[in-house]
Amino acid sequence: MSDMFQLQAQPEEPDAENAFPEGPVERQPESTGEVLDDEGIPEDLVEKSPIWLVTFGDVAALMLAFFVMLYSMSHLQSEKWDAVISILATRDEPVKPGEPTPVGERTITRIDLIPAFPTGYLERILNEKLGGDPLLADIRMTGLEDQLVLSLPTDKYFDGSAATLNEMGIRTMSSLAAVFRQFGNRLDIRGHTSPEPLPPDSPYQDRWAVSLARALAVAKSLEQAGYSGDLSVLGQADSVYRHIDRDIPETRRFELARRVDIVIVPEARGQ
Repeated sequence: MSDMFQLQAQPEEPDAENAFPEGPVERQPESTGEVLDDEGIPEDLVEKSPIWLVTFGDVAALMLAFFVMLYSMSHLQSEKWDAVISILATRDEPVKPGEPTPVGERTITRIDLIPAFPTGYLERILNEKLGGDPLLADIRMTGLEDQLVLSLPTDKYFDGSAATLNEMGIRTMSSLAAVFRQFGNRLDIRGHTSPEPLPPDSPYQDRWAVSLARALAVAKSLEQAGYSGDLSVLGQADSVYRHIDRDIPETRRFELARRVDIVIVPEARGQ
C-alpha cells in the first residue's frame, strides 16, 4: 500500500486563536504592472517642491522675459529701419512690378491737400509780407473772429468804372498768388461798390454786375499767376456799405466801399 500511494502533506489548519487577527487588516494592492499617479498615492507620501523653489522659478522666468525684451529693443538697426521707411514713403503704389492691379469702373483720384492754418497765424505772416512789398502796401488787412480779410481798393487796381485790372493790379495779384500757394486755406473773393450811381457810359447795367465782374477779374488773375486752389466768387454791390464807420467823411466811406475782398477762412480747400 505504501508503495502504491504517496502521502501528501496536508496544510496545517490555522489556530483558532490566530485565525482572525485583532484590528483592521491592511490590504496590499495587487501588482498589475501599472504606474500609479499622484491621485492614487496618499497625500502624506507625495513629495512636494519647497515654496521657495516655486517662487524662485517664477522670478527667474520674469527676469528672463525682461532681459529678452530689453535686448531686442537695444539692438535696433536704425540704418536699416530708416531705409525701409524711406522706401515705403516714396512708393506711390505698394505693388510688385508685373503684378496685376485692381481695376474698377470708377476710381478715386488721390489729391494731396495742403493743410489750412489758423487765421491768427496767417495774419502775423501776411503783416510782414504786406509791409515788405511796396505793391501790397495799399492792401488793408482786417482780422475777424474766424476770418482774415484782405481788402483791395478798386481805385488803385482798376481804371475808373472798368472791371479789368490795370498793370499794377496784375503785378499785385502775381505777388499775392505766390503767398497764397504756401497754405491750404480756402479763399472767397467778394466784390463791393459804393452807393454812387454808375456813369452813363458804364457797360454794366447795375452795381451788382460791376462788383461781380471785378471779383471775377481778381480770381482769374490769381489763377493766371499760378494759384491752383478753388475760389468762390461773389458780387455784393453796396449791400454791406452800412457797416462802414459813419463817423468818417462820406467821401472816405465811398473809397472804402469800392473794393474787392479776399476772405481767408480757416477751412481747407475743397471743404
